[in-house]
Amino acid sequence: MITGASSGLGEALARKFAKKNSHVYIGARNLEKLETIANELAKLGQKVYPYKLDVTNPDEVESFAKYAVTKQGNIDIWINNAGADKKVSIFDFEPSSLQDITAVNYFGLVYGTVTAARYMKEQKYGDIVQILSTSVFTPRENESAYCSAKAAADMYSRCAEFELKRYGIRMIRIEPGGMDTAFFDKAGLKLPQNAMNPSDIADMVINAVSQPRNITAELRIFRNE
Repeated sequence: MITGASSGLGEALARKFAKKNSHVYIGARNLEKLETIANELAKLGQKVYPYKLDVTNPDEVESFAKYAVTKQGNIDIWINNAGADKKVSIFDFEPSSLQDITAVNYFGLVYGTVTAARYMKEQKYGDIVQILSTSVFTPRENESAYCSAKAAADMYSRCAEFELKRYGIRMIRIEPGGMDTAFFDKAGLKLPQNAMNPSDIADMVINAVSQPRNITAELRIFRNE
């Protein structure tokens, strides 16, 4: 299960997992893009199920999980990938922007984690993958809300891990640098030099979840400057 799967890293993850014969459930606000991805992969015999999802709405997150469990019976991997940013000075910030950025990057991750964990607790296994950012530990000009929300999401994940591991649930934290996606353009930011290919990052995520269950990978992925 992948949130924010209509483009960028989320789409790359969906394609990579589907190629490995996983049953992939993809959620995002843009259902049309999700359906295009799913239809394309269906022609290759790959199982991808699109679902219109706003991660800031906990009821929709729960419905997304129920949809998958009804069809599949279980959730092996849940990837909290949805994210949003907006370039803005602290002097120009509006409350609505702060709330929107925090809702996606922090609350959306929390809702996804809690929802996945409830099902995985019953199963006594599962992986929750948190797509964070190097912004967790790197302050950035005009991105105070985004960096703060990602830092909060990181600490939440660290705390939740203590509760989840006793139920066989593995928490995998991924902190990638800038990737060559539409994320920067949508946020009004400049694409960083030597931006990474999301397909390469997706390979690293799949390798992380493929490790033996007594190994937990934590990835900080830097760009070459």
